[in-house]
Amino acid sequence: MLSDIRKGILYILAERPMSLAEIRTHFDVTSASIIPRIKDLVKADLISKDDGKYVLTTTGTILVKKLEAMDDLEKVIVNTGEFLNTHDLSPIPARLIDRIDELGDCKVIRNTMEHITAAHDQIYDNLPKAKKIMGIAPVLDPQYPKIYVGLASMKIPVSIIIPENIYKKVEKEYSVFLHEFLSRENTKMYVIDSVRLVLVTTDNFTSIYLYNKNGTFDSMSSLFSSDLSATKWGAELFDSYLQKAREIKIK
Repeated sequence: MLSDIRKGILYILAERPMSLAEIRTHFDVTSASIIPRIKDLVKADLISKDDGKYVLTTTGTILVKKLEAMDDLEKVIVNTGEFLNTHDLSPIPARLIDRIDELGDCKVIRNTMEHITAAHDQIYDNLPKAKKIMGIAPVLDPQYPKIYVGLASMKIPVSIIIPENIYKKVEKEYSVFLHEFLSRENTKMYVIDSVRLVLVTTDNFTSIYLYNKNGTFDSMSSLFSSDLSATKWGAELFDSYLQKAREIKIK
């Protein structure tokens, strides 16, 4: 196992090559204490010396990427472990579960008595800043039609996936909003047989609501991340459902 100081050396060399003096200064240690760690990394073929400076080898570069992914995974688990353990993750493809570290600096946002709409507000406050919006909704909040039509009127590209039963309800109860939404060039709506998660993903954040393991939908808490890797992860999750959906065209 790598010690923290050895990991630290690899991490700073991933940024740029450094001399012994620069490495020593970075960690504020003596040569006698840092040289044995450097020798260990050289012996393991993780770093080498080139023109007076230490650099990562190919295997060192590969290892750093894996170590960074493990650091990100630890961060996700520390921040969201209880949420992940109590919610149904089966609607998320296995390949994305395996890459859940990409959620990065993710947090759980919960509604409280002091702020009963905290989870929703985190989304609504950030939506107008987005340049592209993709959403999946197995439930119908009465605010959704007006909100998404409003976003569409701002010329933000909006794509929404909803299950068949929700589409029929929207078609019946919100026909005016539906027609207004679908009549725009920057909007798309898709219907899928069923889905058991809520997703809102944009170019600047990803938010997910899940069902509890007991089968009830949890509208009181959500996962939220504004990391770039999380937005890409969220877009891939959206695409996985888009492949199974059919587009609704205006009549």
